[in-house]
Amino acid sequence: AERAEFADNAPARAADLYRTALQAAQSPVQALHARLFLARSLAEAGRPRDATAQYRRLLAPGLDVVDQQGIPLALYATSRLLEMGVADSAMLRCLQEATASDRWLPPPTLYLLRDLATDLVESAPDSVAQGAARRLVEDVSREISRTERAQALQQDFRGLGLHPLNGSGPSSRPEWALHGSPPWLAGMTSPGDGGDTIAVAVRSGPVLASLESGTASSRDVVGEVEVVSEARPDGEPLGPGFPGLAVRFAAPNGEGNAMVGTVRWWFYLAGLSLVIGVTLFGAYLLWRDVRREVELAATRSGFVSAVSHELKTPLSAIRMCAETLQMGRPAQPSARTEYLGIIVNESERLTRLLNNVLDFSKIEEGRKTYRREPRRLGEIVRVSARAMQYPLEQGHFTLHLEVDEDLPPARVDADAIEQAILNLLANAMKYSGDSRNIDLRLRAVDGEAVIEVADRGVGIEPAEQERIFERFYRVTTPTEDGVPGTGLGLTLVRHIAHAHDGRITVESMPGAGSTFSLFIPLEEAES
Repeated sequence: AERAEFADNAPARAADLYRTALQAAQSPVQALHARLFLARSLAEAGRPRDATAQYRRLLAPGLDVVDQQGIPLALYATSRLLEMGVADSAMLRCLQEATASDRWLPPPTLYLLRDLATDLVESAPDSVAQGAARRLVEDVSREISRTERAQALQQDFRGLGLHPLNGSGPSSRPEWALHGSPPWLAGMTSPGDGGDTIAVAVRSGPVLASLESGTASSRDVVGEVEVVSEARPDGEPLGPGFPGLAVRFAAPNGEGNAMVGTVRWWFYLAGLSLVIGVTLFGAYLLWRDVRREVELAATRSGFVSAVSHELKTPLSAIRMCAETLQMGRPAQPSARTEYLGIIVNESERLTRLLNNVLDFSKIEEGRKTYRREPRRLGEIVRVSARAMQYPLEQGHFTLHLEVDEDLPPARVDADAIEQAILNLLANAMKYSGDSRNIDLRLRAVDGEAVIEVADRGVGIEPAEQERIFERFYRVTTPTEDGVPGTGLGLTLVRHIAHAHDGRITVESMPGAGSTFSLFIPLEEAES
């Protein structure tokens, strides 16, 4: 394509070849280069409208694609559009985005930006765009000035006689130095891990301007604040944190030293307050992060321990019964049936535990879904009661079941509601203490179905009743330390309730038992 464009002077044929190159491009850089050359050949072939369209498409990627000199290809497109007499807000936005970028722009890019912004001032379509272009020229000029200062500091840095701020160099060599006017504070620091030494440069202008505005508002003195070398006799050392630097207070019109002393006191007070504030804030952030990590580690450790214990108990019972049956013992059919019942019961217990863990993982990842359809809640409650019949009998519990048969259907996920009831019944068994009576009730209240699970056990302190629904949280009391659990059951119950547009509540008093109520809207209430 370039041979056709330059050697053969055939821009139309070159445009066709550039299109082929554009289709064959395998990276954004290749594609944008091909489009830039395509637009150029279209302009040479006398097709300015097509060339303009191609140049405009180069503005979209912004600064992401650059050439070997680090200049964004979008700036080349802007330059060609201005040469063709095209100027609009899209081009101005492209230049503004380049100026507002956080990245360090190389000098050639900055010079090109300034030239384009200057051309845009003359070509802007209206006064608003002209004003924006002028401000852009000022912003780019300031950035060029800072870049040139940085380049000058880079060249002069070795002659400043600096060594790392946290190093152990000779005391006669300053650790901070002034460079240029207005002065930049230059220093060096070492990461302390064997990495490269880092040069530090701080523009003192904005800081001094803030201090001068503070002294200007003072009734005592109006003066200037200047950072100078510590060797100056009229300078006040900034302290051990800034070796080699001092501050000088210059009062206008020959005002007395008392005024300067007032400003000096104000400066020290402001600096001390800033240092203390930053230190305390940093200490607070560190303490918060450390506490969070310690709590998270303790939570993880407790969860792993609880799950391991919950898995080990039913697995041990299953293995013991299975090995006993494998050896042909016991011989009595009733005993064999009892052993098989233990295996089935413990397997169901394992299934409930694994379902809780897997469902919690899905909830944490936002992948848990429910298939809601009209169902009779009475049937679900009775199925749940049958599923818990064996463990209730083994624990010598009596389940009092009360079901309102006249309830209308509710749109629910039957498996999820059953899981919630089983978790509530399992909790009631764990925390019943010496009591062996549990109530499972289903009734209607104000257009909602209420599934209640009540025990007459140890109860819950009022301060703990809201936290028991948090993940991994378990009430710790002397009477409940030996109760197994993972701290996920009530968390899942609350999630299931909310997913069904319902809620879960608890009424409890220490020593008087607990009543958990699961509220679910009924079909009639929704209609």
